[in-house]
Amino acid sequence: MIGAVHVTVGAALGSILRDKTSAFAAGVASHVVTDSLPHRDYRAQVEAPLLAATLAGIAAWKGPDSPEFWGGVGAIVPDIEHVLNLIGLIDEDEKVFPTHINNGKYHGRKARCRWPQLLVTLGSVLIIALRR
Repeated sequence: MIGAVHVTVGAALGSILRDKTSAFAAGVASHVVTDSLPHRDYRAQVEAPLLAATLAGIAAWKGPDSPEFWGGVGAIVPDIEHVLNLIGLIDEDEKVFPTHINNGKYHGRKARCRWPQLLVTLGSVLIIALRR
């Protein structure tokens, strides 16, 4: 799943839980669920700025000390091992997150389109917007 989707799902969970620690933990847990869904990823050159913009948007909207922001951070933390692998600090077989191990054995299948990701993102943004 692309990072922006992970962040918005984590932020939606944060808006429901209203506690930064619980939001962070729920965000990490949500990474398994969202990675398991069929999806189509972007190249790192597109992924990184989109992820940064999404996190910045949540921080601007809800604040960097909000449960929404910390849920989003928790949701993306598991992908740090992808970055470490890309820059050569860990090997593929050193990954530990459940949907990242065994060459993606537990990862969602590749989708032909990105509509499911867009719908999950829009649903998450709607949850955030409706929660006060």
